[in-house]
Amino acid sequence: GLVTTIGSSFLLGGGDFRLLYGILPGLIVLGGTYFYLARKAMKELETYFLRAQEELKGQHIDRAVGILKEAYPLGKKQFLVSAQIDGQIGTILYMSRRFDESEAYLKRSFNRNWVPRAMLGALYYKKKKTDEMRPVFEEAVKHSKKQALLWNLYAYCLWKSNDREAAIAVLNRAVAEMPEDEKTQSNLKALQNDKKMKMRGWNLLWYQFHLEKPPAKQPQFPARRR
Repeated sequence: GLVTTIGSSFLLGGGDFRLLYGILPGLIVLGGTYFYLARKAMKELETYFLRAQEELKGQHIDRAVGILKEAYPLGKKQFLVSAQIDGQIGTILYMSRRFDESEAYLKRSFNRNWVPRAMLGALYYKKKKTDEMRPVFEEAVKHSKKQALLWNLYAYCLWKSNDREAAIAVLNRAVAEMPEDEKTQSNLKALQNDKKMKMRGWNLLWYQFHLEKPPAKQPQFPARRR
C-alpha cells in the first residue's frame, strides 16, 4: 500500500510528488491485499479446526488442543486469529470440566465471541468472583445483544449469587432488546414473583456451561408381548 501510494503520487503527479494523488490507489491496493491474506489465513485456520473436531469426536481432548496450538503461527498473518484459537481451546477445556486450565485461554478469547466470554463469566461465578464476573458478562452482552441464552445466563449467575434485583434488571434489559423472546419473559416474571429461573429449555446449549446437571435418561424397556 505504501509503495503504491508513493509510486502513484509521482506517476499521477506528472513527475512531481503529490501525495493526494496517491492516497486512493494506495488504499485500494492495501485493502485488496489485506482481504486476500485474511481469506487465505482463515482457510488455513479452518483446516486446523476441522482436524481438531475429528479428534473431539473420539474424545481425544489433548490431541484436539494440540492441533489448535499448531495454528498459533497464523496469528502473525491475521489480526484476531490467536484470540479465536484461544477461545476455541478455552471452550473445549471448559466443556471437558478442566476449568482451571480453561481460564487463561478464555481470558484471551475474542470479546465478540460470546460463548467463550460467557464461559469465563460462568467460571468466575463458580469461583465466587462476582466482581470479576459482572464486567465479563457486560462486555459480552454489549457485543451480542440478541443472544437470549447469554442474557439469561448472566441473570442466572446474579440470581444464584443472591442478587435477585440485579438479575431482574438484566432481564429487563434483555426484554428491551428481544421483546418477543418468551423464555426471557418467562424467567423475568419468575424472578419478579420470587420463583426460580428455568434454563432447561435451552437443552445442550445450557448444559455446556455446567451450572446444572442434565436430567438423567430414563431407561427404555422393550414392550412386553401379550
